[in-house]
Amino acid sequence: MNFSPNYKKRPTEVSELAASLRPQEWEEDISRNSLDDQPFENLPPVSAREESEFANSDRLLPESLLDGRSISDMAAQDTWPLPCPPDREGYNPGYDVQYWFSGLSDYLKIMREASQHGVDIHRYLDFGCASGRVIRHFCAQSDVSEIWGSDINQRHIRWLYEHLPMRVKPVFNHCIPALPIPDNYLDLVSAFSVFTHIDTFETAWLAELRRILRPGGLAYLTVHNEDTWNILRGELDNPQNRLVQSIKSVDPEFPQRVMGEMPDQRTIYRHTVQGPYRAQVFHSNNYLKNVWGRFFEFLEILPAHHVRQTVLVLKKPE
Repeated sequence: MNFSPNYKKRPTEVSELAASLRPQEWEEDISRNSLDDQPFENLPPVSAREESEFANSDRLLPESLLDGRSISDMAAQDTWPLPCPPDREGYNPGYDVQYWFSGLSDYLKIMREASQHGVDIHRYLDFGCASGRVIRHFCAQSDVSEIWGSDINQRHIRWLYEHLPMRVKPVFNHCIPALPIPDNYLDLVSAFSVFTHIDTFETAWLAELRRILRPGGLAYLTVHNEDTWNILRGELDNPQNRLVQSIKSVDPEFPQRVMGEMPDQRTIYRHTVQGPYRAQVFHSNNYLKNVWGRFFEFLEILPAHHVRQTVLVLKKPE
């Protein structure tokens, strides 16, 4: 199902519209900021911040995740600057510590899942890593020897190699499914808010992640599923909810549609024909098990485990 108005146009109209929007640099069609060289305006690291900025840490990070660890000790180990909001996909503007906590929370959740499923992590990839929201915590809090990050935004990748240590291997990728990583190489792959936007080449990307994972390795991937759909019913009037606003721009009837059951399939809301960031994608649990289950073994489905998104904990068959 696709509610993009462009799909209602004649093929020639679609071609003309696409041509009028196509950038002069061909790389921008399949990636972003491929030729960017502007300097960064960074923010102070959390290790240099006042203790008072962490006063509400219990609201931002459940005690159960900390497992006796000290927030102040973890903050002291993170000595790298924080990217400014435009260089972190616009997340948490004005709330830098909250941004840092969001990455720490996801890092701790990943490590807990790896421990519970008996996976030792030596080589890790964050697919769609942006400017290291999660990766920085693998650097600061773990001894993982190889920390790979890939992203479709070259500026994010440049931020990583200009600011994070040498064990981080940043890779600039495009929307065509290919990563320059050997077969059966990684113990763990994560992807936050990536498959929620991949409207084409989805199964090819699943196959690519399976290729680079070792047998028995874990994939920790987020999706919009029925649980996300149900959460959105209560957020229709929230102007800060970018997910809701982008869908409503494509499908004005979404506020009525979301009151019913989510379609039992893959549903795409494509809101532009330009560039690689084009769509919001929903997957029903039945679709996930029927399609994604051909590539990975399902271990857990964790609703609202990454804000509104559901986390899938998957395993490459041994």
